[in-house]
This record gives sequence, structure tokens and C-alpha cells, in this order.
Amino acid sequence: MRAVWIAVATVLAGTADRAASQELPPITAVPGEAGMLPGGTDVSRPLTPVEVPAPPAIANKHDEKPEAIERVEQVQQQKAGARGPLGPTWDDMALLLWWPKSQPVPPLVTATRVGGPPTLSNPNTHLLVGGRAIGNQAIAGGRFTLGASVNEAQTVGGELVYFFLGSRTFKTAFSGVGNERIQSLGLPYTNYVTGLEDAFTVVMPGVATGSIYATTTTRLQGAEANGVANLVDIVGFRLNGLIGYRFVQLNEGLTIEQRRFAGGGSAVIYDEFVAHNQYNGGQLGFRADLSRGAVFCEMTGKVALGQTSEMVRIDGATVNGGMVPGGVYTSAANIGRYTRNVFAVVPEGTFKIGLKVNDSGRFYLGYNFLYLSDVVRPGDQIDRNLNPANIAVLNPGGAFVPSDRPRPLFNHTDFWAQGFVIGMETRY
Repeated sequence: MRAVWIAVATVLAGTADRAASQELPPITAVPGEAGMLPGGTDVSRPLTPVEVPAPPAIANKHDEKPEAIERVEQVQQQKAGARGPLGPTWDDMALLLWWPKSQPVPPLVTATRVGGPPTLSNPNTHLLVGGRAIGNQAIAGGRFTLGASVNEAQTVGGELVYFFLGSRTFKTAFSGVGNERIQSLGLPYTNYVTGLEDAFTVVMPGVATGSIYATTTTRLQGAEANGVANLVDIVGFRLNGLIGYRFVQLNEGLTIEQRRFAGGGSAVIYDEFVAHNQYNGGQLGFRADLSRGAVFCEMTGKVALGQTSEMVRIDGATVNGGMVPGGVYTSAANIGRYTRNVFAVVPEGTFKIGLKVNDSGRFYLGYNFLYLSDVVRPGDQIDRNLNPANIAVLNPGGAFVPSDRPRPLFNHTDFWAQGFVIGMETRY
């Protein structure tokens, strides 16, 4: 029995070895019969190929930075209304408090306290008017600016500017009536005939009594029409260029009036000197704006080259029963109107510092300096060399003595105005 079991085990072992040595055929689907095993056996779910998706491409970090910055800038522009360097439109309203250069006044009114003629050669004479301005207070005014861009990027535009100082009039009066400190009062001059100092006496004990009034007036205004172009626009700094036209007008006057009572009669005498200056020229300039947070600082420099049309008008009269031309410093020798045109330069500088109220408004306080290189001023047109024979009140009914004194002077000088600027500007 044992021999039989050994024989059966030997046969089974040989059969297993032969099966292991043979390769099984691969499992393939029958053509046209997907999902079928060899022999026609169905499978519950066909096998399908599976594709592994490729990993997403990683963008270069250097390529992502400009796009991010651009998106931030776009958002900022949208918040600011897509405003360019200049803005769609802008305006500026400012209050000016300026001091103009003092009006030159030659020795005009003199007085003595102990008697004697009020001539400049008299050691007891005091100069009341002359050598300094009659008044030197600040003048208030205003400046207005209106501008707009002309391109979509808001980098090129134009602006109009107008400024003015209110008319300033200073008047001073002197009288010998009831004034114990004044013994004599008059208008000093140099006698053209003798070459010595003399004076036209308005007040003197036993001779005449009366009063003297001296008045000066000043008015300044101007306008600009500029093209504006943005040159630099970076964070915290902006630079604009200006090119355009400039107009400045300076009008001044000086009047000396006397009311004199002598010899039982009275006379009213006046001399008037008027100076008009009108400047026209082309202009170049730059405007720099620095800001940090809510604080900003703006500096503007401009210079204009052009021509000043100057006019001097001299007039005078004496009313003594009738009216005759000529006063004390005026006569037929110099009464008239005189003009000329001269080349002139007009530079201007402005400095502002202030705070931003919001994205559109700014308050500021600043300083401004304006200069005109060539003007005529009334006090410079007075010729103090006089021929006493041509002072009408001293020669009633007398004929005019031909001479070149007082002559029509056309002296010229410079002019400036400076002071504070307080204002607000908006861009919208």
C-alpha cells in the first residue's frame, strides 16, 4: 500500500513541474467584443487606459512681478478716477499780501520850527516828505488759476492766471494853522537862475498861511497764458514745464497840492505826475512738486523776456481867480505826455508748503517774488531845478519865461513786489 502512495505522489509532482515550465497565453480582448475574456466570458467593467495629468507649469517669479505691479497700478488709477499727472482740470485761488518796492519821492515838503525860509540849505529845516516812501504798508490782492488737460493721458494742458493788488493810496497833510511846531512850510527846489537852494513858501508868519497835501497811488496787476507739460512723474516727485505769454501792468501816481492864503487872496496849486508801465513778453518756467504723505512742497520758477511800454504824464494848474497851466514843479516847459518802449525781463519765483486735504484738494502757505527790470515811476520824473518866474502864483498875469526848466525827465528804474501767498488748489 505504501508503494502505491509513493507512485501517485511521484506522478503528481511531475505533472506540476511540466505546468510550471509552460507559459500561459496573454489575456487579450476578442476583436469587436470589448470586455470579453478568451473563450467568450463577459467581464462586468471593461478596462480603460488611465492618463496621468501633467503637473501645471510653474511660472517664472520674475515674470509675475511686473504683472502684479501693473494690477496694483490699475487699481490705484481706478480709485483716483484714472487721473494723470496733471489731472483733467485744476484751479487755484490764493490771497496775496505783498509789499511793493517803495515809490521814490524826492524832497518835496520842508518845514522850520524857528522861522526862516524852509530851504534845504537852512540848518533849521526839517524834511517832512521825501527821501522815503509816504507809506509802505502791505497791499492785499488775489490770484486765480484755471487749467485743463488736452490729451487722454493728462500729461499736456494749458492754464490761465490772473492776479491783482488792490489800489493803494497814501495821503499825508501838513498845515501851519494852529500848529505851533511849524513856523514855515514850503516846497524846496533849486533855483535854476541862481543855482542856490530855494523854496516855494506856503506857510510863513506875516507872509502866507495854508496847507500841503501829498498823495501817492499804486496799482499792480497781471495775467498769464501758459502751456503745461509733465516732464517727470514718479512717486513723491513731479516736474512740469511751462511755456507761454505774460502780461504785467504797473500804474502809479504822485500829486502835490497846496492851498495858500496870502495878500488877501487864495490859490489852489497842484502838480501831478503819472507813470504807466505795460509789459508783454514770452515766458518759460518749471514747476517742481515734492510730496510725502499728506505734506507737499511746490517750487515754481519763471522768466519772461519782452518789452515794456512806458508812459509818463505831467500835469499841473494854478487856480487863483482863473486857472492857468502849471503849478510849482510843472509849467509849460514840461507839461505833456511822453512814451517809449524798452526791452525788459520779468522773473518770478514762488515757494509753497502745505497739506493735502484729500485726493483732490490742497491748502498751502507760501512766498512770492516778482521783478520787473525796467519801469518808470512818478517820483523820478520831478525836476527840482525851477525858474521862479514860471511859478504862476508868484507871477499872476505874468508871461511864461522860455527855458528848459523844469524839463520833462524820463528816468527809469526797476520794480519788485514780494509777500505771502495763502490759498487752496483742487484737481478734479
